[in-house]
Amino acid sequence: MATVWERCCWPCCIRWCWVLERIETTQLLQQNGVFQFLTGLRSYPDPSTMRRFLLRVAPQGLSQLRKLHDRFLSRMLARRRTPARLIFDLDSTVLVLYGRQENARVGYNPSKPGRRSYYPLLCFEARTRDFWHGELRPGDVGTPRGALECAQACFRKIPQKGQRAILRADKGFFDHKLIDWVEEQGAGYVIVARLTPPIQRRLSGLRYHRLGWGVETATFRYQPHGWTRLARFVVIRRPQPEDSSEQLRLFQLGRYHYQVLVTNLPLQPLNLWRFYNQRAAVELIIKQLKPTTPWGTSPLATTSPTKPTFICCCWPTT
Repeated sequence: MATVWERCCWPCCIRWCWVLERIETTQLLQQNGVFQFLTGLRSYPDPSTMRRFLLRVAPQGLSQLRKLHDRFLSRMLARRRTPARLIFDLDSTVLVLYGRQENARVGYNPSKPGRRSYYPLLCFEARTRDFWHGELRPGDVGTPRGALECAQACFRKIPQKGQRAILRADKGFFDHKLIDWVEEQGAGYVIVARLTPPIQRRLSGLRYHRLGWGVETATFRYQPHGWTRLARFVVIRRPQPEDSSEQLRLFQLGRYHYQVLVTNLPLQPLNLWRFYNQRAAVELIIKQLKPTTPWGTSPLATTSPTKPTFICCCWPTT
């Protein structure tokens, strides 16, 4: 029977198949003593064995891969000093595809409009940079799709009962179902608000406090349509920069650019803004992973399995 360590090394073996692009090329690892020493495996699987395994693993083996990842994550967390709170950063990214991969769709794709893509959903813990959960989605889905289920999966993996968690996300996840659920769990959140017309109309009439460096802040309480309760909104206002290419993602009104955050955290506006901006570290992780991990590809003649590939490629970030 394989040891736990050998089972945990299987995703690494699978990942090498995608990195080397052809299963036959992995035959080089069978006699590689350094690889065997680092992984603890006696040998690397034969190419024909690996091919049969990959064809069989999707979709039946996907849940087992997830359980194995979660078990490995749980053991790693047990060895560390548990933080008083966990900070989950939820994000999505576009994976441009060149081919006819499984479930690839034409959707939002700013770099290659009209090309098929995936639109994966990813959640990392901010302090440890561990990958906690993710879903490989078709390229034509909306950003909030699956976000609630992803958050629920992450919260189920929290090792200690009653441990506080905070969710951070961009405006694509400005969804009342997600926010209501987080509130029900007694957790915190800070999410960029989508600037709907009712919110835009409030911006010019608020009383702003000048903090220096051109930054001004204001707060208001508002219950958007369809929401079950009032929420606290924090507004960050900055003068329009001279460089027109800067701050293009912020809403502009008159001489100012605006960013609005919705939150239940009791932080002062400036501290809340700084806390949210720390989320940029996860965006950097995704940016680094995209060119170095073969997400959404397959070394097999078929277009499957892409979802097991996605899980295994996220494995090294744990």
